[in-house]
Amino acid sequence: MNVMVHIIFILGNIVVSVFASFLALQYFPDIGSVGSKLLGGILFLFGIQLQVILAMRYNKDDMTIRLMALHQDYQVYMDHLEQMKEETQHIKEKIKSSDQGNNKEIVNEMRLLQTLLSQVVEKSGKSFAGAANIGASAASLEVSHGHDREEEEILNIMHYALEDNRVDLYLQPIVSLPSRKIDHYEAYSRVRDDKGDVIFPSQYIKLAEDTGLVSTLDNLLLFRCIQVIRRLGPRQPEMRFFCNISSVSLNDKDFFPQFIDFMLDNQELADRLVFEFTQQDVQRQPNNIWESLASLGKRGFRFSIDNVMTLNHDLSDLAARYFRYVKINPAILLDDNIDIDRSDIKEAYKRYDIEVIVEKIEDDPTLVEILDCGISRGQGYLFGEPVLSSDITSNL
Repeated sequence: MNVMVHIIFILGNIVVSVFASFLALQYFPDIGSVGSKLLGGILFLFGIQLQVILAMRYNKDDMTIRLMALHQDYQVYMDHLEQMKEETQHIKEKIKSSDQGNNKEIVNEMRLLQTLLSQVVEKSGKSFAGAANIGASAASLEVSHGHDREEEEILNIMHYALEDNRVDLYLQPIVSLPSRKIDHYEAYSRVRDDKGDVIFPSQYIKLAEDTGLVSTLDNLLLFRCIQVIRRLGPRQPEMRFFCNISSVSLNDKDFFPQFIDFMLDNQELADRLVFEFTQQDVQRQPNNIWESLASLGKRGFRFSIDNVMTLNHDLSDLAARYFRYVKINPAILLDDNIDIDRSDIKEAYKRYDIEVIVEKIEDDPTLVEILDCGISRGQGYLFGEPVLSSDITSNL
């Protein structure tokens, strides 16, 4: 009870007591003035006692209600605490599972890196020694070989670039047309000398193929590309990275089986990586290579074909081998002697779920002609040259 209620009760007791004392004196004059007042006092005390009893009962009921409310609140808090414990345990298990998955990825990637580094030491060392022997033999014959000396210099640069981690990943955009919105990237390797100057593939690719170093470069390219994908995480989920795999790598008995196993163990990369092969390699590689690659295709990995020399593909065969992209040079697409209507090319490939990308687009007039053919994806210096991956991924 609040104070106002108590005041009302007290005032009521006073009124009742005075009124009872007055009536008693009126109806029972024998009791006298003292008796009537005594009777009023007794009634007042009785009223006060009744007020105290009611107040105590009210307080008891109120306390009971409060205790019940506190008990209910306590039970709610306990339920929430139990729920929080369960959620915390679930998060701990999820983090533990994630850590184990990340550790597995790290272990697998470290194993791959260890293999790559061993290949660097073995292959580049042998190649460098072989080149030195060639140079020594040429000198003993007193024959002028300026070109050989140039090759020896490049091989020397590559040898130390691999050992000193001076092989960088560059990315070139693949865009939607005509908006030029960047959708994907193609990955390239670039080698730096000890002064930081870049030597381009046109300078070293033939020598790398002859000495077997191109396989190591492909492997490093793939490893760096995976690192970019890891850093990208869930951002840009539709963005893919095209990574070229050379015929040397396909036939590398040390790397290729391990490459297949690594990709099968990292199926989450399937939505990010597109492996690219030249048309010549697609046509000449033996069945056992494609059987191994098919194991990746069945897990969601997709392939691309570039360096296209002719459009007489067996599209159903390409689709069956999990090719989802084909890159065509503008010279072939815009050739007057092409035996298919240019406007039908995109739809012809689309029927087999293969997307056409026109590469090496260098100027706007060429782009206009390509757009007239209905092509919706392009790549080339007109949209951006290959750029160091760190300059791109920081903005993704």
